[in-house]
Amino acid sequence: MKLSELVFLTVIFILLSFIDSQVNLFLIDFFIVSNITYLFLCYLCFRNPQKINSLFGAYIGFIIDLHQNTFFGLHATLFTLSILLINYNYFRLRMFSTLQITAAFSSFTVFFVGFKSILVSTMNFQYLIVFLSFFSAFFTYLFVPSLGKFLIKKTKL
Repeated sequence: MKLSELVFLTVIFILLSFIDSQVNLFLIDFFIVSNITYLFLCYLCFRNPQKINSLFGAYIGFIIDLHQNTFFGLHATLFTLSILLINYNYFRLRMFSTLQITAAFSSFTVFFVGFKSILVSTMNFQYLIVFLSFFSAFFTYLFVPSLGKFLIKKTKL
């Protein structure tokens, strides 16, 4: 990956993280957690697994940890594990239809939200947030490929 692509994707992920935090301020009243950043990372990894590897996931995770002021390594660990899982099952995921891939990435998001909720706020863990995040991620991932295709055309990634 070229340096210009890395800088561009870093800016995109910081913007998506900012959008996530602003959307989550509104949606937390409805017990829904938005994860556009995580879904976009999953889409990029699924779209181009040769360029998006676990080192890139750790880098973006550390950047998002610094941006969101969470404890250092939370997003980096979860992003790295997700990218390794997607790269390991890349050819199996390629056989799925779009609806099945959406359901698979939504279940990845449920794991991400649940694990993050357990680590960040152990005394305030709510199953309803984890359950509703599946549906939120399902509908969000229907729009992520169009956003990804637009950005990939711009960067030629």
